[in-house]
Amino acid sequence: MSVQEETHISFKVAVRDGKSCEKILKIEVPEAEIRREYDEYYDAISPKAKVPGFRPGKAPRNILALHYGQDAKESVLKHLISESYRLAVRQKSLEPIGLPDIGEVQFDERKLSYEARVEVRPKIKLSKVSGLYAKKEKPEIREEEVNQTLERIREALAQYKAVEDRAVALGDFVIADYTCTVDGKVLEKKADEWFQIQEEEFLKGFSPQIVGAAAGEDRRIEVTFPENTARKEMAGKKAAFQIKIKEIKTKLVPAVDDELARQAGEHKSLEELKEKIRQDILARKESDLETRYEKALLDELVKHNKMDIPQGFLARRHERMIHEVMSNSGRRHSHEPHDKPEETQEKLRKELEPEARRQVHLAFLLDQIAIEQNFTAGEEDFRAKFAEIASEMRRSAEEVEKYYREHEDALESLAEQIRSQKALQYVKENAKKD
Repeated sequence: MSVQEETHISFKVAVRDGKSCEKILKIEVPEAEIRREYDEYYDAISPKAKVPGFRPGKAPRNILALHYGQDAKESVLKHLISESYRLAVRQKSLEPIGLPDIGEVQFDERKLSYEARVEVRPKIKLSKVSGLYAKKEKPEIREEEVNQTLERIREALAQYKAVEDRAVALGDFVIADYTCTVDGKVLEKKADEWFQIQEEEFLKGFSPQIVGAAAGEDRRIEVTFPENTARKEMAGKKAAFQIKIKEIKTKLVPAVDDELARQAGEHKSLEELKEKIRQDILARKESDLETRYEKALLDELVKHNKMDIPQGFLARRHERMIHEVMSNSGRRHSHEPHDKPEETQEKLRKELEPEARRQVHLAFLLDQIAIEQNFTAGEEDFRAKFAEIASEMRRSAEEVEKYYREHEDALESLAEQIRSQKALQYVKENAKKD
């Protein structure tokens, strides 16, 4: 019988408290279990073991041990620790929230003993869940916001008309080929590039030197790159642009009228378009304000319900947040030579620690609420979630469901999300109202 068979397994386990949210298991496996595990290992390898002078399956046990003894020892130790730890955790009704730290291992063919340090789910006593209060603001729509949206629509529907009867003027766009030379070296060479001729621009003095040029004309322009230019080899340097003006275009922005409304989505009138814009702004503001309200309410939940934070769990969440932020912002940091990766990471570590702690605290509180209120994730909940994810990812609900059904960890994570959302809804429904 091996440790894999859960009946009649013989081992001793004693549990004592470690640090906050930590249990230390002292586990001992006796000689009989070790012998059985060795027997099963050698029985399994004997038919295929290659031992000089013996046909497969015919080598005596002591000869096999000479050739495979170290492999056997490693395999037996690994398996005995894995299975005895799993069964000890079950026997003591512990709820681990991470992998154990195995130490103090003493092992030979007569006895195995070791210690397993493991973080467990903290004990939580909810002090206040109902009657929490946070101010919920009402959305307001300003006409200026509607007009700004109309301007963006006009810009999106703008057309560019070729200019054939005059030279370049401020406000025009030009299509040109150019070569940029710095310190006698060509650093950029592009064709059919668009430039807007404007007063305020990154390369000061560029546009004024183009004004007055005609289509087909070549011009040499000299400017100085700003010190904060992304490319080091250009920063603060004088540059010469050899430009060939190929086309001049003027931008035609549609008027704010019923025709604009029809172009912007087949609205019957300008007023109908404005009303649609107002509805969109209202929906966005309601969503933003609801998110802020939920955050404020959850901050109150954290404030009124203290608990021990598992430090290992917190550290893992903290590191994931740092990794996510650095991955997402890597491109933005890459051009800043003064921002060394290790300095950026240390800065993020300090900035993100409070939020990591808050997230871990909230995760356990919401989970406890779900447990006490018996919130579960049923098939109807999963179907709704699959549809929601499918809409966000522009996939079919069937594809999304297939993925989650085939990935047990992802499905379990989704179930936790559903339960947490139900717990959040419970907190909102039982909060004090204005």
